[in-house]
Amino acid sequence: MNTEAAPKRHRHRHGRRTRCTPWYKAWYAKTSPARLAVTALLLVVLCGLSVHAGSLGLAHLQVIRVENDLMRWQQSGKVSSPEAMQNALTAIDRAIALHQDNPYQLSLKGRLLEWRAFSTGGDAAAADYGAALDLYRRAAALRPLWPDSIAEMINVKLNLQQLDGELGGLMERADRLGPYTPAVHAAIVRAAFASGQHDSPLLQRHLLRGLQDHRSRGQMQELTQQYRQESTACDLLAQAPEPKPSLSFCDNQGLSTNN
Repeated sequence: MNTEAAPKRHRHRHGRRTRCTPWYKAWYAKTSPARLAVTALLLVVLCGLSVHAGSLGLAHLQVIRVENDLMRWQQSGKVSSPEAMQNALTAIDRAIALHQDNPYQLSLKGRLLEWRAFSTGGDAAAADYGAALDLYRRAAALRPLWPDSIAEMINVKLNLQQLDGELGGLMERADRLGPYTPAVHAAIVRAAFASGQHDSPLLQRHLLRGLQDHRSRGQMQELTQQYRQESTACDLLAQAPEPKPSLSFCDNQGLSTNN
């Protein structure tokens, strides 16, 4: 007979487990209904801002792509390919779909259409210039004090050969909004030469300012030669107060020496 005692089992008494209440339930229980309502409203606003910030980021990526394309085309003087143009238009359309009332994005699409018109020519070019003009009008309505949109409208109307009363009104408006803006100098000088307004105070004012500004000096000379208005430009410079800006083809008396 086995007399060896079986090992004793020790029973340990455990106290009842205490359940911890999650922090959010504790906060919820101690928070007034008014505070809960304010918190919920803030969360909704935060979610909305997050979605808006995300859409802004997506649109910005598309805008950067279009800006890079336009920069390359400007440097080379031509659109790299029809596929590149279509891809750029698709990108800017995506950005506009995200933010339909962004004037800068509307202007970017207008520039793309101008480049396509420049590349294709013919009836299709007139349609693209017309669409670009509409986009610039929308941008100007959204940003009425921005002179560059007015300058863009002037240039497109010149491309469409619309030398009408609206063009004169745009020149006056651009002069008021951007008296020292390079894009305005170029647009007004070009419009004055194209429409034969050689005695216009606007022409003299912006030709002089354009020549005094290093950002637009070269363009002033190019426009003068493009429209074969060297004598007109030199005569205007001769009437300008000192110190007079210079053109490479004018002598000290403001007369043309090359033509």
